[in-house]
Amino acid sequence: MPTPSPSVPQVAPLTASQIAQFKRDGVLVLPAVLDPDICRRARDDMWETIAADLPRMKRDDPSTWGPITAEETAGFSARRPADGGEPLLSGKGHRLTIRNGSEDLALDLGPRAAWQVAEQLLGKGTVVWPAGLDQSGFATGPCLMDDGAMEGLASHLGRKIENYREAASYTTEDLRVPKTGPVWMNGQGTRGLYCTLPNSPSPGPNWRGSHSDGPCYGRTRLQFAAYIDDLPPASGGFTVWPGSHTRIWEQQWKAFHEQGTTHTGQREQMRMAGGYDALPDPLFEQIKADTQPFETHGPAGTLVLWHTKILHIPGQNKSSDVIRQATIYGYLKTLESLSDALAMDDDGGGIWRDWSDEVRAIDERS
Repeated sequence: MPTPSPSVPQVAPLTASQIAQFKRDGVLVLPAVLDPDICRRARDDMWETIAADLPRMKRDDPSTWGPITAEETAGFSARRPADGGEPLLSGKGHRLTIRNGSEDLALDLGPRAAWQVAEQLLGKGTVVWPAGLDQSGFATGPCLMDDGAMEGLASHLGRKIENYREAASYTTEDLRVPKTGPVWMNGQGTRGLYCTLPNSPSPGPNWRGSHSDGPCYGRTRLQFAAYIDDLPPASGGFTVWPGSHTRIWEQQWKAFHEQGTTHTGQREQMRMAGGYDALPDPLFEQIKADTQPFETHGPAGTLVLWHTKILHIPGQNKSSDVIRQATIYGYLKTLESLSDALAMDDDGGGIWRDWSDEVRAIDERS
């Protein structure tokens, strides 16, 4: 089946030096490359949702942008959709989330606008197209049903998890999820809007909450954070540890092959292949000790590309009148371009095995 052609303005292809920087650092910031009109519409849509579900927050009054109370959090949780998924708007403390990632506005803003870049980096014809919702209001796409996927379904579907398989099959299946469910797992939507409210607490000197996404296996290689509004420095920007992607990739695959460590299995005892850690991961602690974190920021429409294994955290929002507004998405390799067997095995091919010929040919030291 041919891949549809994007109908939205495209982010320009990356230069050789930009690709080299991405390979070296695992992150690349592209300031103001997304369509400003779509960003404006996304901001308007965000405030319409807030006005409907959290009316005490006023767009023109930053003094009302205080943290989400426990009572408000409980009220959001009580409004889970009957067909599964999460409330459209929810939050806790200084985190506010809008699960609108499967809507065309969110897809046109980032995943479709950066499609040309995604194919440049991952290989033309090898990326799952973000189609969004079908006529029934559900999103269907390929998902490798590993233990990480099963955990994600349980976290984001609520009681409707009973309609899905009981255990991981470690094979790719067509996954059909509701519009506010985990539509990012099958490539059909972003994570929606992740917002950090003003005056958020510090993560502490040890950067509590820093993590690397998902298990080492799977089909996600390239992710991005897109800012729909101006984001000054120290306002909650996506923060990474440059170069950590290579170290984490290598160490997690080593642990997986030598110890059989999986994302969720025995995670308390052996956590090296997983992304989110209940206990401190020795490698993460070493990276935080020897690498300076880098906080991204930029004007509306800034796109932050990152390798899925990079160590990262949402930054602290020290501003009193800025809401960090970002949508996050991960491109998936297709089953035809990356078999289940290869998705579950690095095959000694190195961190760039599943990327385009252009990426593999560029020396990251250049």
